[in-house]
Amino acid sequence: MASERKVPRDLAGLAKHVNKPDLVELTRRFLHDQLYPDGPSSDEISLEECPEIYTKISVFSSATATFYAPSDESGVRGMRRERIRSTHSWRNAGPRRDCALVVEDETKPGIKGLMPVRVKLFFSFVHQGKVYPCALVDWFKKYGAHPDKETGMWKVRPHMVGRRRLTTVIHLDSLLRGAHLLPVFGGATHLPTNFHFSYSLDAFEAYFINKYADNHMYEICS
Repeated sequence: MASERKVPRDLAGLAKHVNKPDLVELTRRFLHDQLYPDGPSSDEISLEECPEIYTKISVFSSATATFYAPSDESGVRGMRRERIRSTHSWRNAGPRRDCALVVEDETKPGIKGLMPVRVKLFFSFVHQGKVYPCALVDWFKKYGAHPDKETGMWKVRPHMVGRRRLTTVIHLDSLLRGAHLLPVFGGATHLPTNFHFSYSLDAFEAYFINKYADNHMYEICS
């Protein structure tokens, strides 16, 4: 992962810096679930029962995903590497927050066991001598039992809990690879001339998971 400088090294300071007040709670609940995978879930207990984090936080602008893609002829022995970025400044033109696929259910084939997220922050911390590389992510949710008939692509919408976007902290090991989401324009024929790319994942009600991005993506989304 590529590290970022000039950011607070404590969790509370980082939460304030990225304007995400519940980052402390989300990270403590994440750590509880890592320490006690057999339960109870952090959703079932109070925050006071979750472990506190006192160590320094490291923040990163990107992470590298390595995955098996035998259909990709450019890979070495079927292995492929790609960089997933999340940075407040991309080429001095605004923030860049890449999307990725999270493995939700290993027993389901292809895209049925995967869910797209938008990476808001890459960071890591140490607890009891163990490093926890993780990411703060916004979730999307698939809708419909089958891909769109016209495009062959699955549709997703921002995953809402009430009026709030579902945001959690996850372990980097749960990320499979990057993902490219395309807006579902509906009846819109054009965008405003001053539309900025950084709003792309917030401005539309639904998105397609682009299965035509590469051979591997086509295989897992078909």
